[in-house]
Amino acid sequence: MRDQQIRPADVQRTALDDPHSAFQERHRAARAAVLDTPRGRLIDALVECSDIDGYAGLTAAGVAQRAGVTLESFHEYFPDVERCFVEAVRAGADVVAARIAEELALLPPEAGFHARVESIVTTFCLQVAIEPAFAKLVLAESFRAGPEAVHLRDMAVDRFAELYRYFYAEARASDPTLPALPDEMFMLIPDAVGERTRRVILAEGAHRVPELATDFIDFANTVLGLPNRP
Repeated sequence: MRDQQIRPADVQRTALDDPHSAFQERHRAARAAVLDTPRGRLIDALVECSDIDGYAGLTAAGVAQRAGVTLESFHEYFPDVERCFVEAVRAGADVVAARIAEELALLPPEAGFHARVESIVTTFCLQVAIEPAFAKLVLAESFRAGPEAVHLRDMAVDRFAELYRYFYAEARASDPTLPALPDEMFMLIPDAVGERTRRVILAEGAHRVPELATDFIDFANTVLGLPNRP
């Protein structure tokens, strides 16, 4: 069955240029569900501090000050700034996962593999551009924060591989001529996309990432041996 055409570039322009777009409204709702609590506001403040000072410059006092609370209030939720950072990585990954699930759910039931890949990649790229500080924290600063933060970051990347694996299995069920693929092929896609995104964020800024969506989509199709859609 023919995939619905998403046109990633059109979706990106609408979502980024119009702060009242449906995409941004759904983003705000998903963000609020994770961060609209006293604990969440401390995580948000840490993300802002990390964006300015990097992981090495983080202090509990600095995060508390940016959040507009006392240091004692900070310690009601986190024993130290390292734990707050780890929870910020978790929160950032959870928001992205929630947004991808929401956008996939909006596709029609007959949407095929190509449409789903386009939705996953486009949503990811837009989230990076809409939440540049969170994207930098998860994809770049987490490597400076110790093994637990890196593990959470890797788990977030592996969620993408699971989605590609699941949707490819559905595609094979409809088209038995598609070959069976090793797990490494599905893991390669988010690993490569995540690393390229990290480099672009640091070198050019997160606002450039949506421009890469079409290349990322073509890369995913190529890795899986599928033709690119016009």
